[in-house]
Amino acid sequence: MRALLLLVPLLVIAGCGGGAERPVSAGGKVSFKGKPVEGALVTFMAKGDGRSATAKTEADGTFKLTTVTPNDGALPGEYTVTIAKVEMKNQPQGGVVDINSGDPGAAYSQAMSASASNQMHKLQKDLLPGKYGNAATSGLTQKVTKGEENNFTFDLQ
Repeated sequence: MRALLLLVPLLVIAGCGGGAERPVSAGGKVSFKGKPVEGALVTFMAKGDGRSATAKTEADGTFKLTTVTPNDGALPGEYTVTIAKVEMKNQPQGGVVDINSGDPGAAYSQAMSASASNQMHKLQKDLLPGKYGNAATSGLTQKVTKGEENNFTFDLQ
């Protein structure tokens, strides 16, 4: 009886996660008015129950999505896509802090302070049309399919 009590939890643990869907390779390229966009945040937001995937574009505008581990892709399914590139204004110095370089900790602290006071819009400058950074207005959707190339091109205007 004691052996059976020890065996049941092991069987339950062994059965968990075996049937879970895994990310499939997915990525693409972002351009704005025909020119590659470097440093944009691309987010594939799962429709319904699902996990989102994100990526940052390279100098040539290409990106590889990440869901769990770097560049592992996205889970098969339907997605709303957002693409944003912003710079954070550094109020004390009057300059601009790029959240993708320099001191990301300082940029993050400033962004969180602004967010808490609903002043975020005063601290950021959109480098792409703002509509693409909002899931409600981006107008961008994609389907990630197992066994397909899943290479997506976004030429923003």
